Amino acid sequence: MSLKQMECVVAVAKLRSFTKAAAKLKVAQPSLSQSIQAVEKQVGVPLFDRSTFPITLTHAGEVYVAKANAIIELYKDLNTQMCDVTGSDKGPLRLGFSQTGYQFIPTALAKFCKRFPCADLRVVQVFSTLKLEKMLSEGDIDIATLVLPLSSPEIDYKIIKEDQAFLALPITHPLSQKAIREAQDSPSVSLEELKEERFILPKSTQRSRPIFDEIFRKAGFEPKIFCETETFDIANAIVASGVGACFTLPQFIKEDKQDKVVLFHVDEPLLARTVVLAYRKDKHLSKMACEFLTIARSL
Repeated sequence: MSLKQMECVVAVAKLRSFTKAAAKLKVAQPSLSQSIQAVEKQVGVPLFDRSTFPITLTHAGEVYVAKANAIIELYKDLNTQMCDVTGSDKGPLRLGFSQTGYQFIPTALAKFCKRFPCADLRVVQVFSTLKLEKMLSEGDIDIATLVLPLSSPEIDYKIIKEDQAFLALPITHPLSQKAIREAQDSPSVSLEELKEERFILPKSTQRSRPIFDEIFRKAGFEPKIFCETETFDIANAIVASGVGACFTLPQFIKEDKQDKVVLFHVDEPLLARTVVLAYRKDKHLSKMACEFLTIARSL
């Protein structure tokens, strides 16, 4: 059986769909089905239970996919190391970033591309850092911008920067007006003062949501949720329009919104964020990947 056939089986197992796997691999679905049927004929047993929806692996399929994944990863590592040995600057590098990486990834990419103009560089933007961490663990990307703590012990990282989240209120809010009148450079607020406020919070699928839930739990009240969103941009825009409150980072407030919100410091350690570039411990990082980490950390 060929490496390509293994990749077909692994893709179907991961996506639990022949249609989605064919689209990801950019092959015709009949061709994909034929490849998998050929593997099943060779091993002598079905790898998928096609009677379920979505499709599931048989016991033989689980054994096959586990070994196939290992073989595919070894093959990728072999190619990576051979590129390093031969000094090639045309090897692959797959990067994933979320809104967390907006402030440094574009600059790092520009410097990297100047250093390695022939690199096979692929970049994917994902809103959820949880999804990014999953993609990293599954080998879909080589490096990802994430925020500590990480859930997987298989992932290592390099610290890029430290951030502090603030609470944003509309400039028309009484607390904002008070801070302006008193000319407070760095106003503070207690969450207890905002029990009746409406909040714009991340969706439950976002990594930061449990953190904010814990902050409110410690403050002793359940927030009134006005809106749930996936990005800082939307939350900031709603607050700038004069409605609600949100947690945000100064660098994510667009220039045309900056004079419409006031940022307050909240005495809560959970609002500190450590941004990292993460990679799998068991994968060989190419010289190009290491160079990208060096570039990003120097910014």
